[in-house]
Amino acid sequence: MIKPNEEANSRAQVFETLMENPGAIVSSSLLTQRLSSSRQAVFKAVCSLKDEGVPIESIPQKGYRLESIDELQKLSPTMIEFFLRDNPLFNRCIYMRETDSTQKVIKKLAMQEAEAGIVALTERQSEGRGRRGRSWQSPDEKNLMFSMLLRPTLKPGEVQLLNLAAGLAVKETLGELCGIPSELKWPNDILCRGKKLCGILSEAAGEPDRIYYAVTGIGINVNMGPPDIPEEIAGVATSVLIEGGRRFARWKLLVDFLARFAALMELLSSRGGAVKLLSLYRRGCDTIGREIRVVQDEEIFNGRATGITPEGALVVHTSDGEKIFAAADVHHLRMAEGVNGG
Repeated sequence: MIKPNEEANSRAQVFETLMENPGAIVSSSLLTQRLSSSRQAVFKAVCSLKDEGVPIESIPQKGYRLESIDELQKLSPTMIEFFLRDNPLFNRCIYMRETDSTQKVIKKLAMQEAEAGIVALTERQSEGRGRRGRSWQSPDEKNLMFSMLLRPTLKPGEVQLLNLAAGLAVKETLGELCGIPSELKWPNDILCRGKKLCGILSEAAGEPDRIYYAVTGIGINVNMGPPDIPEEIAGVATSVLIEGGRRFARWKLLVDFLARFAALMELLSSRGGAVKLLSLYRRGCDTIGREIRVVQDEEIFNGRATGITPEGALVVHTSDGEKIFAAADVHHLRMAEGVNGG
């Protein structure tokens, strides 16, 4: 495991102390005691937290006070890690203002034998992409773009289950934290009223019989308003802001999602857990029961989605018989007559 450096520890201790005294002035002397360090070190840690966007008020001759973080739009890795203390899987957050790709960042850490549970966040990525290499762009400080390092006990053919688990966790967060109903579109999209709000991409490395590591990347449209959405996708994209009618603190969505995803990963690793996970997914999947168009390797198949296999693949009834797709682009056409799409 890559250990946090001394400065990161100082930031964490200062933030924790301020959180223990919400709205109150915390003296520099108390902080120096907690850090077993100098006032200069405390001052440096406070400045670093402010650089991360943490709203700390400096009060001359008295100390520091943490202002409300409820509506904070900045993504502070120190603050996020504080709220991940009870998360059984995720414990470290890396924030980069800009990077080529959070997927690449996590893959590099995985190859350095870093432990599972690292989350890489960014505001902008030059090589961000979705399925089939599509680019993923985002306006600054409006959305969530992150990748997670996982070391699941899955076989390579079961990687799709990570997409399904992540989709379920996003759906739960949207519904319970934001009050926004959503639908799961196999294999990796979350829709609201038929428009895309979130995309997921899972990749893995390993041998034929086991996975060394997996990287799951997620992009959630959070606080984009209609003017932020490019004209060419305005008819098919939406955001938490548009659906919920107000801005949401991105860090809250992230922390809530990571808690739910960790619980689903724990379920997935348990005996019979995959069966339970798939049952949950099938109930929320809007693809099942629909007439769909499937695009795979430049071939097009039309048919009705009838189910999902134990490995997370999609079962489609076509004019040529039943076909199973482990990964493909799916386009919803309409509900099949007499079939419940839930």
